[in-house]
Amino acid sequence: MGGAKIFVLQMKDLVRIGVIILLGLALLIMALIVFLPERRNEAEPTHVPSTRSTRYIPGTYVSTIILHDIPVEVRVTVSENEILAVYLSNLDDVQRIFYPLIEPRMHDLAEEILRYQSAYIQPSTDYPVTTALLHQAVMEALSLATNVEYVGR
Repeated sequence: MGGAKIFVLQMKDLVRIGVIILLGLALLIMALIVFLPERRNEAEPTHVPSTRSTRYIPGTYVSTIILHDIPVEVRVTVSENEILAVYLSNLDDVQRIFYPLIEPRMHDLAEEILRYQSAYIQPSTDYPVTTALLHQAVMEALSLATNVEYVGR
């Protein structure tokens, strides 16, 4: 006699099944986002060659940071093709006392910038606030040397 079988589901079972399906779909979508390679627009070039023969406008460029209500200058000296020096100027004794890390961090940052001849580096994360402040000031000064506006703030 193969009559019709009746299958009864309670509402809590339906809700439980729906939640499991939604969680499964969410996990699948997240896995696809994480593990699939990022697609690039093939029309965009990966490297734009410079039309200028020089990278920098030679000179010394200054960016100012305020420490303990007193301005301190971050100076970057460049030639046409390289960064020559990165240093602090007019740092007084009060600032040295209240900001003891400023000079050592500037020295380390300057070494990295001079080694790689670029401020587009990943600076050390030992003292992130001090390093970020100095790195931003160097970027601003170099933006003047390249005649390109830096929009880091």
